Amino acid sequence: MQADQAVNQVRAALEQKLGALEPVDWMVVCGSGMGRDLVGDGPGGLGLEITAKVGLAELGLPAPSVAGHGQSLVWGRLGEARVCLQTGRIHPYEGHDIRVCTAALAAVLQGGAKGMLLTCAVGGIDPSLHAGQLVSLRDQMNLFGPTPLVGANFVDCSQIYHPVLRAQLADAAAAEGETLPEVVYAHARGPQYETPAEVAALRSLGGQIVGMSTTYEGILGAAHRVPACGMGLVTNVAAAVGLSHEEVQELANAARERLGAVARGLLARPPRPITD
Repeated sequence: MQADQAVNQVRAALEQKLGALEPVDWMVVCGSGMGRDLVGDGPGGLGLEITAKVGLAELGLPAPSVAGHGQSLVWGRLGEARVCLQTGRIHPYEGHDIRVCTAALAAVLQGGAKGMLLTCAVGGIDPSLHAGQLVSLRDQMNLFGPTPLVGANFVDCSQIYHPVLRAQLADAAAAEGETLPEVVYAHARGPQYETPAEVAALRSLGGQIVGMSTTYEGILGAAHRVPACGMGLVTNVAAAVGLSHEEVQELANAARERLGAVARGLLARPPRPITD
């Protein structure tokens, strides 16, 4: 598939399968070990009343190959809100053009979305963070990562993670007895984990967590003028000896009930209005 045709192809396939796409209150992109739990009936599930489900492969997209990632777009209702979840990411390090990786997200955003929640498993750079901790994204560094934007597309990224939605996420967390530190996400290309020298460099630049995704989705949301918030799960201490993806999955599984409860509290209501 040509990268510049990916979004149009996904839109056409969705309209063929589902008809005209109704705008959603929340678009959610799910990180490692999160998406299938959120749409499931077990612990950590949102309790989503599912109205439609389409596999990414049915849209002409490559299915995520990373263990723990789902492979579908799922629409449903949760409380007062209409929600769409992408249950797993397609990553650039899997060998795909960035616009292919973000095609499903772009198609839903084009169809209308009031707000976006990005979830991710991350490594902790800030020494005050510990494995198993939930965090809220305050800002990001994509200096070394890919962008879905092409050409003279100068997008304001000063409030990718909007204060109004961050406050709404904080309230949802507080209702579950959780306090989410607000942190800066630093992008690393992957798939290799970061070296100690790379972690030290990112820390000196102001990064507090590190991951291999998410930032380009935040940029895409900003390009569509869709405010976002982000919730990360610290699954390891960056640059520690013996890091593995199995550890990421284990911690995501252990935290699924906490993460699901906070996400449920956030997504059950439409995003708060933004007046600025």
